[in-house]
Amino acid sequence: MIRIFSWLRFSLVLLFFASVANAESSRDRLIEEVVVTATKKGVVESVQEVPISITAIGEGQLDALKFKDLTDIGFLAPNANLQPVTTQGTAFFSIRGVTPSSSIISRDPSVGVFTDGVYNPTGQGTVFDNFDIESIEILRGPQGVLQGRNVVGGAILVTTKKPSEEFEADIRVRGDTGSDGGEDITLTGSVSGPITEGLLGKLAVYRNDDDGWFENEFNGDNAGDNEVTIIRGALSWDVTDAVNMLFQYEYFDQDGFGLVNQSHDRSSGREFTRPDGSLGQFEKGTHDFGTEMVGSCVGFEVGPTCDELDHFFEQRVDSFTFTTTIDVPFGDGTITNIFGWRDLEARSQGDIDGTTIATFPAWGGSNLEHWSNELRYFGTFGSVDVTTGIYYLDVEIESETNQSLRVSGAPTWINRSGGGFADSETFGIFTNLDYAVTDTVTLSAGLRWTDEEKSASSHALNNNRAVEGSQRFFGCGFVVGDGTCILDVDGAEDDWSNVSYRAGVTWDVDDSTMLYTTISRSYRAGSFSLRRSNVPDDRGAVDEERMEQLEVGLKWDVTDRFRMNAALFVIEATDLQRVTLAQDLSQVTGNVADARFMGLEIDGRAFLTDSLTLTYAIGMNDGEYLEVNTDINGDGDINSIDENLDLPGLANLMYNFGLLHDTNIGDYTLSSQVLYTHRDNITDDENVQNRGAVDTIDVNFSLMPSSGKWEASLYGRNLTDHVIYTQSTELGLRDGAHLAGLAKGRRIGVEFRYFFN
Repeated sequence: MIRIFSWLRFSLVLLFFASVANAESSRDRLIEEVVVTATKKGVVESVQEVPISITAIGEGQLDALKFKDLTDIGFLAPNANLQPVTTQGTAFFSIRGVTPSSSIISRDPSVGVFTDGVYNPTGQGTVFDNFDIESIEILRGPQGVLQGRNVVGGAILVTTKKPSEEFEADIRVRGDTGSDGGEDITLTGSVSGPITEGLLGKLAVYRNDDDGWFENEFNGDNAGDNEVTIIRGALSWDVTDAVNMLFQYEYFDQDGFGLVNQSHDRSSGREFTRPDGSLGQFEKGTHDFGTEMVGSCVGFEVGPTCDELDHFFEQRVDSFTFTTTIDVPFGDGTITNIFGWRDLEARSQGDIDGTTIATFPAWGGSNLEHWSNELRYFGTFGSVDVTTGIYYLDVEIESETNQSLRVSGAPTWINRSGGGFADSETFGIFTNLDYAVTDTVTLSAGLRWTDEEKSASSHALNNNRAVEGSQRFFGCGFVVGDGTCILDVDGAEDDWSNVSYRAGVTWDVDDSTMLYTTISRSYRAGSFSLRRSNVPDDRGAVDEERMEQLEVGLKWDVTDRFRMNAALFVIEATDLQRVTLAQDLSQVTGNVADARFMGLEIDGRAFLTDSLTLTYAIGMNDGEYLEVNTDINGDGDINSIDENLDLPGLANLMYNFGLLHDTNIGDYTLSSQVLYTHRDNITDDENVQNRGAVDTIDVNFSLMPSSGKWEASLYGRNLTDHVIYTQSTELGLRDGAHLAGLAKGRRIGVEFRYFFN
């Protein structure tokens, strides 16, 4: 706690230099309507005006709710699970039970993440902190027409702050800690405003130093440490009254412990110990964890000069976005062009078996570069709104995985290496029309044609295996190794073309009530695997996954004090992509089944009094396999047992309820918040393991003077100290080890923020 109080003393000094701003209560921030970008129109629309199941959270609401990152924010959206997987900074997002099949970088996500209009084709580097964010929109259900491929479950649209027209600056310092681990300190600062006439600028800096919340029971040290640096710069240039150019750059640097993996007893209750009699796993439902992988190699030093295995995770990302907006008289419209480029370099090592004696260590790396361009037009012609555009995406991936498996106790290991290259090109054309039949009834129709080509060269793990005396060896040389490999797939190619659609009817019953219904179809891309086992032979591409949805929705502001939004949906999935674990512990992805998802979502808010506000969100979901063509549970048969399995990643019930209260104390406003969240149990693909239900309580108390010069907060996260697993996968080893990533438990912290306006 010493470091935390040092930061607080530093913050108090800065308060004397802060000038006056307008104070806002939590209620004021919550009632601010968020401008949404989901419809890609050049006009301002609030969340209540768009016929989409969407949870939109603006900057003021983010501050009022005191959420740290996208994972916390995800709990506000019904039927959304935005937990990272395996390592910090790697997304594995699921919405409405539609779940990605694998964390392999060459496999496409089922929930797309877009930053300032630019799509990120991989889950890496997509877990955002509440820093320099203008709004976050969580779109639920297939979004293929306007957002493209790989949004079969939904889409996350993140908009960062633009340069402001008047000078403004702020500094924020936050620190929290757990009962056993180290301190987590975050410092952010931003400055924004005019540079010259017509030219605005912004610079924002973020630094997080996390000493690690967990204790490594192997040696008693802190574990889960993480360091993140983010630098964002932006320039907005009004070339003319009708033309604006926006330049945005981001540098992202992350160094951390990586996977905090607990191997615990199987769900069936069977217990295992190692051949030498040592403990093979920890008790499920605890934060107990241990690993012997604490070697000296760090960072990008992995390679010939590194002879010890370390447990680490690193990411380096450079990204650039160039947006041009042109107002045109044709249809009183707007032409928008968004060019985006991103370069990612990642390295990781992990204790996959999650036990105190390393049995299944793995390490590897990925390099990814992609660029995209979207040119679109929006205009209004009488009673018809037209949105149309063209899109291009080019992705190049290099990936390598190295694994070691102890087969009969030290020092005998089976070592293997796999990976390769994958390239893809995607081209799309889309059009969406909204026709106002009357003042209250609008018909909508949209189409998107997409053509995609992919190629891959790869080597299977099993084709590059050897029995050696040490767990350290060097792999194929693509990313982190220095050896040679057998390329058993060289230049494999495949391509897909399809049409996504969306059609709907919207009825504005009155000024406060909207009813809508839509039907839609979206696709998740086919792909090649760069982590192949060759058992069975998985050299070919996995085919596309198709989702078709019927949705009926309501948006209802009963009075200016109560809001309720609701949606009822049915999703039919064809050629569902799922991962199965081969006998050699490799992941094999295939089109395993057709399935159905159906559910109900309700969310909203109520101003119970002038000072007390209730927020709520409820998501109910059910799913089933309709037809199975793969032995999902691995018992050797494809039968009714497979068809009766629960769909992985699907929680039947999720809900949260929050209360916010504002109290005036002299010249100060005290805002208090409590949020309770629940998520039902989630199973793995084979239904052997489960993550268990989750119940958490978060609280926050914030004090702000009437001048609005500063804000001080005391907060608690997961006060129930509930054990949250980000994944749970049975490995099938003799000792019962399996992969179960742990999220942080209880955290208590403080935050100061001060403004220079």
